[in-house]
Amino acid sequence: MSDFEVARRQKQEPTATLLVRVLGCFALFIGGFALMAIGSIGADASSPYLFVGGILVVGLSFGLPMIGATER
Repeated sequence: MSDFEVARRQKQEPTATLLVRVLGCFALFIGGFALMAIGSIGADASSPYLFVGGILVVGLSFGLPMIGATER
């Protein structure tokens, strides 16, 4: 099992910046679910692309906060 450790920041970011980052990732998460819902309801030719796009957006919402993390 690997030991995962987040890289320590030299200087903490302002609270407003962290709040914007959290809200942005939450918006991506909800938007990804909306894309998956639209893609699963419709019978258009673009429905599979919307569904897969929703999966990718949800994955991006989890991946963005992990930028800068390191494994020791």
